Amino acid sequence: MITDIDKKVKKLPKEKKRIFNKIFRVSVTKGKLVPPKEMYSWIKRNFESVRFVKTQKIVKIDNIITNEGTLFNWLRSKRPIQKAKEMPDLSKEDPFCTPLKLTPADSFGRIKGKYCVTASNIAKYDGLHGLIIFKNHNPLEFNKEQVADYINTAFKWFKAANKEDKKAIYPFLMWNCLWRSGASIIHGHMQLNLTRKRHYNKIEFLRKAAKKYKGNYFNDLFDIHKALGLGLEYKGVKVIANLTPVKEKEIILIGKKMNDNLKEAIYKTVRCFIDKMNVQSFNLAVLMKPIANVKGWEDFPFIVRIVDRGDLTAKTADIGGMELYAGDNVVSSDPFKVANILRRCLK
Repeated sequence: MITDIDKKVKKLPKEKKRIFNKIFRVSVTKGKLVPPKEMYSWIKRNFESVRFVKTQKIVKIDNIITNEGTLFNWLRSKRPIQKAKEMPDLSKEDPFCTPLKLTPADSFGRIKGKYCVTASNIAKYDGLHGLIIFKNHNPLEFNKEQVADYINTAFKWFKAANKEDKKAIYPFLMWNCLWRSGASIIHGHMQLNLTRKRHYNKIEFLRKAAKKYKGNYFNDLFDIHKALGLGLEYKGVKVIANLTPVKEKEIILIGKKMNDNLKEAIYKTVRCFIDKMNVQSFNLAVLMKPIANVKGWEDFPFIVRIVDRGDLTAKTADIGGMELYAGDNVVSSDPFKVANILRRCLK
């Protein structure tokens, strides 16, 4: 369990422990409380045991290179959450079902894939902001060939967008699946951005942090996760159940190129999310170097981050003031359990 991470680190070989301490800091604390006896039956019904609630072990892990931090308490997964009475209809048609008539094209036209077509975002948050609209309406239904086609079409869009604006060279690809992830339309789609002058802030910060690190940050990050049982390789792609997840069940994929192996790893990971981890809504982002040669970006790999956004019927948000203003993520899922399921999916 992640709450035993301090004990697991102590058992690492000396060199692995040194690398861990270059990247991470772990602190363990106990939260204590005294519930009135009138609460006991409610506590037992929701949290199994009064003893579990009275003394709670909380683990905080900080990545001191990237300034990402996560607070783990498995008990939070037991919290009673209010849910909607009915699940919204995922089959209801929307404008993306007839994209050529009901979505705008980019100024440089549309790009058609075998299983998708591009559109321009009607309410942009950057100058070049497009969409990959899937032919399949249900965003949870897709196969390996379709995912590869979506990604291939995205890179054709980046190339076409760059022809439109030569100064726009910093690409970002994201897949927001269903409303918990921030998607405003049910129909399956990805979003694309190509921005100017510098990369988006978190990507730029990661590049600079990795550059300052003494050694190869991404290799060390994978090696320490692998040593703890949280990392594996799939056809040359490094796969990590993140020790400092931004939210529930976060997985990171690292590849040198956006090749068939990385596309397959993306497909298998997302399908594992849906089919084996009961994920209904997720965010996927592809972090990558500029599409033109820019000094300092030479060794930056393709990094894919995928995170669960929770139950579609939940009435509560999955982020709050801690994530927005303290900068520490509060997580209930256990990366070790995520890694065990993922290992079976990526055989």
